[in-house]
Amino acid sequence: MNKKELVKELSKRADLSSYMVEELFHITYDLIVEKLILDEVVEIPNMGTFFLAKKNAKGLLCGKEKRIEKICIYPIFKINESLKKKIKQKNGWKKTS
Repeated sequence: MNKKELVKELSKRADLSSYMVEELFHITYDLIVEKLILDEVVEIPNMGTFFLAKKNAKGLLCGKEKRIEKICIYPIFKINESLKKKIKQKNGWKKTS
């Protein structure tokens, strides 16, 4: 499902105009980005959590042998466990060990 299909389905189910749903989508996206920039965790109940992972990285500076240290920041989305279980049950996936 892409954004256009999501907006269409949400507008149908919520009985709202596609324009209104798309505006809410953009507002939600902007809000999540703003909070991540402030290094805040964004938790969406029954869905998952957005957060930033920071890792030290070592690399070469412009092909020179001088090592530099920098911090890499990765946006992460961790799916909620109950949602993960629902998806697995619906698809008949079984835990393999």
